[in-house]
Amino acid sequence: MIIAIMANDQNESLESRVKHLCAVEGLSIRQIAKALHMGTRRISRIISGRAMVKPTKPTVVEPYARLIEQWYQEHPYLQAQQVFDRLKPYGYTGSYVRISIYTRKYRRKSKKPVFHELTFLPGEEAQVDWMQWRLPSGIVYGFAFLLAYSRYLYVRFYPRCTMEFFLAGHIEAFREISGVPRKCRYDNLSSVVTKRTPELKLNAQFMDFCRHYSFGIHPCTVRRPNEKGRVERVIRDIKDFLRVTPCETISDINKQTSLWRQERNKRVHRTTERPPLEMLTEEKLITLPQIPYQPRRSVFVVVGKTGFVSFETNRYSVPASPESTLELMAYPDHIELHERGKKIATHKRSFLRSQKIENPLHRERLLSITPHFKLKRIYELMSGMDICMRQFIAAAEQDGQDPAAIAYDLFRLLKQASKGMLLSAVREANAGGICRIKHLVHLLNLPHKAQNNPVYPQDERLLDISYQERDLAEYDKLK
Repeated sequence: MIIAIMANDQNESLESRVKHLCAVEGLSIRQIAKALHMGTRRISRIISGRAMVKPTKPTVVEPYARLIEQWYQEHPYLQAQQVFDRLKPYGYTGSYVRISIYTRKYRRKSKKPVFHELTFLPGEEAQVDWMQWRLPSGIVYGFAFLLAYSRYLYVRFYPRCTMEFFLAGHIEAFREISGVPRKCRYDNLSSVVTKRTPELKLNAQFMDFCRHYSFGIHPCTVRRPNEKGRVERVIRDIKDFLRVTPCETISDINKQTSLWRQERNKRVHRTTERPPLEMLTEEKLITLPQIPYQPRRSVFVVVGKTGFVSFETNRYSVPASPESTLELMAYPDHIELHERGKKIATHKRSFLRSQKIENPLHRERLLSITPHFKLKRIYELMSGMDICMRQFIAAAEQDGQDPAAIAYDLFRLLKQASKGMLLSAVREANAGGICRIKHLVHLLNLPHKAQNNPVYPQDERLLDISYQERDLAEYDKLK
């Protein structure tokens, strides 16, 4: 009711102003319309008295006008959605669109920031960053490395973005450009910056990596991506390329991206007006060290009661160990388990989930304690090692051989040859259709069984050497 009275008062004052300007000031209809920002037809009707100004109906937002104005005085950059959420507890029942239209006059458009143009000398800096991309098999992480002077680009995708892959990306990039820049620029990655306040703290392992390759670290200011704008722009170009290039696996995306970036490095750059591959020869890079750096990450894991350690949801077997906690070294392609600084186990790294990776030799001590379970457990271990092992045992069983005995013989061969060599020989035997243990021994080129005589020459021709015996009387002459 109060709002309606206020609207009527406003209409009456508007009518009196129009009549005052016409009768007293002597202004024309066009001059009055221009002064009051109104239409000439409306002013003509007010002067002639043919139509009264209709009272405007208050909108659902007007009861909260004073409150909204106060909010924008305190927070000039409030968004319409924030105002809409704030009005709900006050009983506002209107739509978000009405709030968006009403607050348009209050919302200030932020000015576009202006930055200094950054220039770099040859070999001075490289800009590094991660990017994400989703494949049908899951999310992969792209390591982008860009030389700031020549704009030479290196990109590779990894299944993780942890420290070992971060270091591996640097090592591969340094190897491709045959050198190291003076410094590298990063944002606040946990692999580089571990703490910002009260003072900057860098990752100790990454600092060791920087000392090895003799380059400096330049962390960007928080929320200032413009400081590494070159690599940010490159990542946008990579995403534009991948949107029109379907990829199924990580090897596929690496192949497609490698071909794309090789062509990009050969094209004339829009800023330098020269190809990055040509300008790469002008980069004054630091020489690579002679000793390679091992990209790895160290974590401590607890040995379970069944002789397994858990890492990234997967379980890896370990040999019988008195220690309950081991050090796990994670490399990009394999893992190593260390006990008091000594390596006791190695496994190929799995990037699937909830997998069990087991080496049958790690159960040798346990099998000696439980002989009644020995053959059955060895059969399970060997057949579960790899699909080629299951095929070999199944083919031998069809040939009339005992599968448990075949598994036990394979277990004994595993103690003489490495796991990789044995699997390679088994695959070759499966391909040739000769699934016999003797054939595997021949393929592995293992030494024959030792003879009864403990002293046996490697060259058997030495056994056929004949000599003439001397008469014992000749020894008597020496007295």
